[in-house]
Amino acid sequence: MMRKKDESVRRATVIGFILGVILATPVAGLGQAAGERFPGDGWMRYADVEQAGFDAAKLAAARETWEGLPSSAFLVVADGAVVAAWGEVGRRFMCHSVRKSFLSALYGIYWDRGEIELNKTLADLGIDDEPDPLLESEKRARILDLLKARSGVFHPAAYAGRTDSRPRGSEGPGRYFAYNNWDFNTAATILMQETGEDVFEAFDQYFGRPLQMEDWRISDGYYHYELDKSKYPAYPFRVSARDAARFGLLFARGGMWDGERILSEHWVNRSSALYSIDTDIVGYGFYWWVYREPRFTQHGMYAALGVGNQMIAVLPQSDMVIVNRANTYQGEGTPSGALLDLIEQVLEARTTAPVADPQLVPLEVGADPMITKVSDEQLVEFVGEWEFPAPALGLPSRTTVSITPGAGHLVGYIPFGGTFKLFLQEDGSLHEEDSYRRYLPIRDAAGSFAGIADTRSILTAAIIAAADGQSDRAEELLATVASAESFQVTLGSAIVQLLDGRGQASEEAVRELVASTSRPRRVEADINDVGYLLLQSERAEQALVVFELNTRVFPEAFNTWDSLAEAHMVLGHDEEAIRYYERSLELNPDNANAEAMIARIRERARQPN
Repeated sequence: MMRKKDESVRRATVIGFILGVILATPVAGLGQAAGERFPGDGWMRYADVEQAGFDAAKLAAARETWEGLPSSAFLVVADGAVVAAWGEVGRRFMCHSVRKSFLSALYGIYWDRGEIELNKTLADLGIDDEPDPLLESEKRARILDLLKARSGVFHPAAYAGRTDSRPRGSEGPGRYFAYNNWDFNTAATILMQETGEDVFEAFDQYFGRPLQMEDWRISDGYYHYELDKSKYPAYPFRVSARDAARFGLLFARGGMWDGERILSEHWVNRSSALYSIDTDIVGYGFYWWVYREPRFTQHGMYAALGVGNQMIAVLPQSDMVIVNRANTYQGEGTPSGALLDLIEQVLEARTTAPVADPQLVPLEVGADPMITKVSDEQLVEFVGEWEFPAPALGLPSRTTVSITPGAGHLVGYIPFGGTFKLFLQEDGSLHEEDSYRRYLPIRDAAGSFAGIADTRSILTAAIIAAADGQSDRAEELLATVASAESFQVTLGSAIVQLLDGRGQASEEAVRELVASTSRPRRVEADINDVGYLLLQSERAEQALVVFELNTRVFPEAFNTWDSLAEAHMVLGHDEEAIRYYERSLELNPDNANAEAMIARIRERARQPN
């Protein structure tokens, strides 16, 4: 017979287990009201996060973690309302590969309506490419294979980031998962070809307007071409965190939005299913990443991901959406491991069931303080087609900028950047929305407006002037951007000092910059880029000076020695080149480039004059 003490222990254990099951139950199932909560014209947030079931202290600790990360916006939605909105959640950042999940959803719209056939092959569709045509075996790939990134087409593509490649024709369609932008770009062209609708207009029609996105505009997308690789363009988007969360909530709710069905539940489940294993952490669906770790599988988590760890994480089992945005305009990227740990920390902060009728208040989002409205007369001289950067800087033109009038502002279109509003500032500069890039008006010898240039272009012109011994011109150019007080300006000024013969002051400035930044390797990379700019413009002696600075500041970075060796090689200093390539190999024995260059130098030495 069980003693009373044992019985009480057993009851406590059972009660504890039941409570644990209740707390682990998906919150969407705790009350219909929560599942029916959607944002209208604006998001609502919990006045008290504990009413959403979150421990306030644990959520505060998560915010402290976030503040230590290179992330510009982080937003958590639970039961259709905002739990956390940290950073610039209303600012439109570049989405990068998140765009692919948008395209996947558009395929769902047309597939649900029976207007697109996923088993059509590239041959059926008349799809080929140039300058390199497709192989006959590649044309057997179906739309379905492209949606799974299993086409077997290993063709160069525009806007390529990560590219899993194999020899052309080595894998048949459907056999091998390969993350290649050719699949993603071509899928967009096929969608437009089969439906007759533009990607961005369709996104606006089927998602932007029905989901009442607050910041999205059709002009926030553009087509990015690299015709030397492929005729199929990429389709970059800019989207804010609060609008990205609306898209994520649509998927968390199985395709329903405020009583209306936007996507079939079948498509939501099908597109977020696991078809391929990529790593121990994630696999792949139809342009969605599916998480495989137990800490996330219990929430059914899958995500749209892009460069810098742009993320729209959907957690349908917990009726949650988590969005991260990194400011890649400034080269920011959130480390993947740290981001996932932060998400785990947020999930662990949800310790109790939400209350049935929480107090909600509007989510307040600050506006860009540099938005201005001025008279048309102040803007008229800027309107037109202009070479970029402006020729007066003495740099080769990269493209043409189109500037048109807006309502108290300007609208600029750059082929490799898209469309942005430009706002005239009191100092005469132009402020670009979203990117916050600063452009300066460049004038010709007669004082007439001749185009615009960004800070990087002006710094490049200053560095070239310093390399050519034009110290006064270099200082004049630096003075035009001095007020920016940015990372770029500080480093550019230090390089000008170096090329002007003030090596000690330059090195001190660079070391101070390294000590003050959370990303010292960015300093190394940017110095390296300056060295190659000089090397490729036939200023090898000046490039050598820049590479030498990099080896002094970053003596343990193999790449700095590799670059220094290359400059010596270009100058015909074979012994020095070999010595520095060998130093690079000591730091990185896997540096195949160094081995190849040493072999080339020695082979050249054996050749008769």
